[in-house]
Amino acid sequence: MMSVSAPAIQEYFHVELPRRVNVAIPLGQTAEVLSVEPRNICLVPGVSAALLGISNQRGRLLWMLDLLQLLGVQHDWGRSPHQRWTALVMRHGSSPRQLACLVSQLRGIIHVSPEQQQPVPQRLQREVQQYLQGFVQLNRLPILLLNVEAIFEAVVRSPAPAL
Repeated sequence: MMSVSAPAIQEYFHVELPRRVNVAIPLGQTAEVLSVEPRNICLVPGVSAALLGISNQRGRLLWMLDLLQLLGVQHDWGRSPHQRWTALVMRHGSSPRQLACLVSQLRGIIHVSPEQQQPVPQRLQREVQQYLQGFVQLNRLPILLLNVEAIFEAVVRSPAPAL
């Protein structure tokens, strides 16, 4: 008789966006954390408002994504001189495509069991729901679980050069 293994606990990188929006990115799809100066992000006209521009990171071009804007929340990051932003680099599956999303705080790694994961709240707009794979409440803190593939697909579909 075969035994059915319990669904695995998943690991996520928990980050906080401005306006205290908490999101978690599957750990396997996070590549690195960068510190970026806004003046080193080249604006690209005609792209999605969620794309802040391109930055050269160690010789490779990397799109900078305003995840909050993608999720439908208006926010101005401001661009004061000598300011530094924190960006978490996400990777798309096993492909070399990468995107960096700006975050206000790194919260660390969280473990989510299938029992803890809840469906995306219905009150969220349908456009936003596509970027989420679920929702979890940890220590009374609501955390949105990101669907990284959907984010990459949305960026590729937006009027922007290929990643």
